Amino acid sequence: MPYKVLVADDDDGQRKSHGFALEVVTAILEDEIEIVETVTSVDTWAKIKSEVFNLIILDNDFKDNNLKGHLPGIALLQLSKKEGPNRTTPTFFCSADAYDTLKSMVEKFGGIYLPKVGYDIEKVAQLFADKMKK
Repeated sequence: MPYKVLVADDDDGQRKSHGFALEVVTAILEDEIEIVETVTSVDTWAKIKSEVFNLIILDNDFKDNNLKGHLPGIALLQLSKKEGPNRTTPTFFCSADAYDTLKSMVEKFGGIYLPKVGYDIEKVAQLFADKMKK
């Protein structure tokens, strides 16, 4: 059975970078990965609470403030660890918001902080693979 990964980011380029890293992960794990993408916090929360994932990659700043139910990524992380089928799913919190308070909050809520600045596809792929191994 292939791995299933949620990539939740409103930035096309960042989703592509995660996709490239996940291609490397398929070689590391020698298995297929089904990638589910979301671009709004509303869609992300719907997926997190209704589907089971082997890994979640989550952005912080979604540009969907106009949608009812909008949440920042840090709230999605906190909710995902409290309810739904992904409470124990490894969750990488990948954000351009590189400040210590956010990193501390991510770690407090059980996530793994990954800054977008200095994103190295091979290093990130190894981090993803290490957390996904069955």
